[in-house]
Amino acid sequence: MFVSSLNPSHLATIEKHEGTIDPLDPIGARVEGFDLSSADSLPPNLVEALENEMANRGFIVFKNKTQLTVDDFLRVSCLWGGKELHSTHGVHPATPDGNRHIFRLSNDRRHGINGVGPQWHNDGSFLPGTFSHAGYHIIRPAENGAGTYFAHQGAAHDALPDDRQAFWSRLTSVNSNSGVLHPVVHTHPVSGRKCVWLHLGMTGAV
Repeated sequence: MFVSSLNPSHLATIEKHEGTIDPLDPIGARVEGFDLSSADSLPPNLVEALENEMANRGFIVFKNKTQLTVDDFLRVSCLWGGKELHSTHGVHPATPDGNRHIFRLSNDRRHGINGVGPQWHNDGSFLPGTFSHAGYHIIRPAENGAGTYFAHQGAAHDALPDDRQAFWSRLTSVNSNSGVLHPVVHTHPVSGRKCVWLHLGMTGAV
């Protein structure tokens, strides 16, 4: 298996703060027991444990008992990584208060922008310093097998044969929109794993 099991130390920290975390199959984890509308009250050791499991499992899903406001969601998004918002997208007319930090997506053009990122991609690939994290507030899950698919970049690298890993580690992608360069294989800053890093829709050259 290419995806790490839950770390017992992180699990103990989460349980100490009266939360639960369960692995999803084949990647990701589900977290329950925390009220994200009061995210400022989450202690630093809990935030760190959750960030490490994001890195290990690929992503985590919070099941919140209360509906998050826009401000709640943005505040939660600043708990990790660079701890600030950096938005580079358009704003859909249905976006609450026209907030530029909300990228509203939908398969119905009246409610959000559709057709975004249909290829394997990393967000922010056109920037020299890419996004550390991306947060999704899912109001209505996609139906009939549609929706977003997530891939574990470390698992993708480890699944490659040794010779392909060695070859890819010497490659650099050139973003077709900005000309920014990024290594095709990078070391994740939290997990320390080597990961595949590409935006197939914006790669002008390798």
